Amino acid sequence: MRISLQQADTPMATKTNTTINGHDYFRITRTVGHKIVDGKKIPIKKQFLGRSKTEAERKYQEWKEEQIRKEYEQKLALDSATFGERAEDYIENVLSVSQKYATGTKTRYEQVYRTYIEDTYLDDMVLQDIKALDVQMFYNSLDVSRQTLKAIHKFMSAFYKWAVLYGYALNVLDAVDLPVKPDNSRHEGIIVWEDDEIQTILKNMDASVESSRPHRQYFLVYLLLYTGMRIGECLGLKYTDIRDDIIYVERQKYLNELKEPKYDSRRQIPMHEELKKALEIHKAWHEKEMKKNHYKTTFVFTTTTGKLYDSRNITTALNRFYDRIGVPQKNLHVYRATFCTNMCRCGTSLEVTSKLLGHRSLEVTAAHYALVRKDTEKDAIDSLHYGSQS
Repeated sequence: MRISLQQADTPMATKTNTTINGHDYFRITRTVGHKIVDGKKIPIKKQFLGRSKTEAERKYQEWKEEQIRKEYEQKLALDSATFGERAEDYIENVLSVSQKYATGTKTRYEQVYRTYIEDTYLDDMVLQDIKALDVQMFYNSLDVSRQTLKAIHKFMSAFYKWAVLYGYALNVLDAVDLPVKPDNSRHEGIIVWEDDEIQTILKNMDASVESSRPHRQYFLVYLLLYTGMRIGECLGLKYTDIRDDIIYVERQKYLNELKEPKYDSRRQIPMHEELKKALEIHKAWHEKEMKKNHYKTTFVFTTTTGKLYDSRNITTALNRFYDRIGVPQKNLHVYRATFCTNMCRCGTSLEVTSKLLGHRSLEVTAAHYALVRKDTEKDAIDSLHYGSQS
């Protein structure tokens, strides 16, 4: 069979299956991933066009290779991130929105990073290149107290836990030891109100009631002594939180905001009989003040204008009161320590005391108990008398 020259020069027709903007293409559709819609796994489709099926398939292969290249480059970018870059990411997107830590804890963690780690050589190192020895040398070089080093290590532990979870680094802290640093704690043991001091405080508070002019912090002092509540929890307390002789701790006032209790420690505290009496006196006095000054509030502790107290103002007012009645000034947290100490001395179980105080863990309460028992044991030894002693 003879083929004419004209027929031989004519290209064979290319098979296509779609026309776009007047041009013919061969189109293929491939599944390139999946997404979840209403709980169902839905395939993600992508189209590839070519002048032939072969060319369309080639473009699909080129696209896959490009995705692999991009993924590799992203991995390289992650691998080259410095400690500082990852720390900023952690602070901004994880720590700041975490429900695990109280607001004060989150603030302290960031302050620790800004003060002691940011702008150091460790901060500039590629995170995945950091070895345990690097952290150990960093810790050793710090001119800080034992308490500050512990705070730094707490931040590092939280940060590395997150970094390990997302595959940014291995946890090198397991091989790091905390070096010995000077102890800058101001006190040894536990600072509490002594029994005679408490008696003096309550006697003068009761005297203010008898004179028909209750001290503004009358009920607050009773509340602190008989519940061990944190001052922020007291300042966030509403009358509706006190019912059926139970105090329901639902919130705290912290940095001028009402938030959930520290460590989300919502709890119920039974009311002592003395506390019930003090509440009735306070409530009657508070209602008179609201009527006189033309304000209404559901909060238990307010200023003369109905605003919530700042703990610093409470401290100032009580310090004046302490000076007037001749007892030493002590911070508000001492009431909480006194409550915990007396629970221990009364033989209350560790678990019950920890629950009443809303401690994050039993270990926190146990540390306090250990110090109380140490003091008790010393007192027991000191009280020994054998025969006649001069």
